Amino acid sequence: MTRTFHRTPNLLLVALGLLSMGVLILDFWPFLQNGLAGQVMFTPDETDFDQILFHYSTLPRLAMAFLCGAGLALAGAAIQTVLRNPLASPTTLGVGAGVEFALTIFILIAPASLALFQEAFALAGGMIALGAVYLIAAKRGNAALWLILAGMIVNLLLQSGTQILLLFNEQYLQSVFMWGAGDLAQNGWEDTQFVLPRILIGMAAVLLLSRPLDLLALGDDTANSLGAKVTALRLLILGFAVFITASVISAAGMIGFIGLAVPAALRIAGLTRSRDLMIYSVLTGGFTLLVIDFIVRQFNGLGGDVLPTGAATALFGAPFIILILRKAKIMPGSQSEDQHSDQEITSKTGLSILLAALLVIGVVFSLYVSLDGTGFAVLGWTVNWSDSSFDIITGRAERTFAAMICGAALAVSGTLIQRVGRNPLASPEITGVSSATALAIILALTVFGFAQRADLMIIGAAGGIISLIVLLALCRKFTHAPHYMLLNGLALTAILGAIVRIVLTRSGTQTSMLMSWLAGTTYFTNMDEVMIVAGVTGILLIVAVALRRPLELASLGTDQSVSLGLGITTFQFAMMLLAAILAAAATLLVGPLSFVGLMAPHLARVAGYRLAGGHLLGSVLIGVNVMMVAEWLARNLLYPAQLPTGLIAAMIGTSYFLLLAARKR
Repeated sequence: MTRTFHRTPNLLLVALGLLSMGVLILDFWPFLQNGLAGQVMFTPDETDFDQILFHYSTLPRLAMAFLCGAGLALAGAAIQTVLRNPLASPTTLGVGAGVEFALTIFILIAPASLALFQEAFALAGGMIALGAVYLIAAKRGNAALWLILAGMIVNLLLQSGTQILLLFNEQYLQSVFMWGAGDLAQNGWEDTQFVLPRILIGMAAVLLLSRPLDLLALGDDTANSLGAKVTALRLLILGFAVFITASVISAAGMIGFIGLAVPAALRIAGLTRSRDLMIYSVLTGGFTLLVIDFIVRQFNGLGGDVLPTGAATALFGAPFIILILRKAKIMPGSQSEDQHSDQEITSKTGLSILLAALLVIGVVFSLYVSLDGTGFAVLGWTVNWSDSSFDIITGRAERTFAAMICGAALAVSGTLIQRVGRNPLASPEITGVSSATALAIILALTVFGFAQRADLMIIGAAGGIISLIVLLALCRKFTHAPHYMLLNGLALTAILGAIVRIVLTRSGTQTSMLMSWLAGTTYFTNMDEVMIVAGVTGILLIVAVALRRPLELASLGTDQSVSLGLGITTFQFAMMLLAAILAAAATLLVGPLSFVGLMAPHLARVAGYRLAGGHLLGSVLIGVNVMMVAEWLARNLLYPAQLPTGLIAAMIGTSYFLLLAARKR
């Protein structure tokens, strides 16, 4: 059995190699039949369109697919070994998002004379993103888990920043968005000539460092005792991994999950020595992306649209996270590390009064005060019905109240998910609920032609509910590990995000509007919709408060809840159902990108709202205030240009969790 187990990597490599050989035969077949294979590779007939197309498009695409797959798999293997984390990769640790954000900035604002510095800019973006993730997780007790959570936070923030840059530069929108989704299409050999030497340099460097990698895999203490300079080696190897990733993304855009799935699969298959893992990762990654890209190319002719290879690769690779979670020992035990004692900043009654007062003052400020480019502009306190300023007040009221209701809905949704899941870091944004809701709404709009907001809300809620059912099914055997739900939620979010990318690349003229909505904007709301969502949120909040005692029991854990007479499975499903409906309502109003569902319940718990009823009300007060402030800043920060509210909320949420990490809490 052991001998068979160790043969598994060889069998996997041989199988992928044979599939790749089949891909090459199929692509070359028209020329092999006529004995023109050598000619089309080296000296194509310039009067034959098929030969020109194959030589300058298909052939370099094949080469790029292998090189990009090999490079990303090698980078992922190096990162996983250095950090001793089977879920670490350029995708999950923010490296890809950092490179993409930096390159987007460079493409949009850098003059042509600085083109030589593009690669350095991309490398800096990836290193800064990885450094931020590492610093967040370094002070946590469970570094393996917090690396992934920190990567998620940095990923969302950088991706939202990239979206905003694209929304302000619509003339570049389609091309840059397509590149960001991972496009292996080639019009010559320039990109291949760019990537090849860089991949070879990175490969050589990482392979030469395979022995130090073996030491780092033993743990910091053991490596130090054997004389290794752990910090210097870690930075050096991570630097080469980021260099490889930056080179690939510069040429082909974001190609996700090859760097995660391939080395993790090889580890599960039995490879432990670093040198063997690196060599097998290069070959297996190259063959894997070659095969996936061949499958993608078969769909490119459907409807005349192009399916982005990067998004499709993420769709293939993200489910592998779920398999890794069942194999890898990275989950904490039954006690969450993030339990906080009451901070007693002030009494909970005093804090509630303070939050309510800030809410009233904030609403007045938001309606009557704005920025006009020179300073604060204040509307008159008395507004005539026929005055144009009344229209201004009405427009501000719609957007302000939409943001506030969205904050309340997400806060209640996040509180329910955190308490039922017994995980203070769970939320609609992280467990896949918001992504599923957004995907369902986008599909209803672009594919099936639904336009009524009520229909979209129902469809979105259905998507969120289905996502939660899938999540609960995945976690049914792991109720002892609260963070298992969180990590599986991240996997579902990645899968759903890949599908959203694919749909957006095929949505044509609707891409700009959908991207703006995905970034989180109140621009498309009206008061009727706000009132409907407010009614739904109010009713469900009352229901949740009425069920505060069962919520308390559910927070104790499965065994204790059952022993006290609570049917935990039925109650858990009911609360998740309420959470999904609330997340769908908020997503319809403002879009899916917001940290409020994560931050508001978490901050309320830290501030001392421990019991379920107080936790719900405290979360609502905090969520409403945060979204109100985010909406005002989004409307005025870059006046007359306007930012999506979700971006500002994400920045506020990210700052909060960075502060928590800095305080080692």
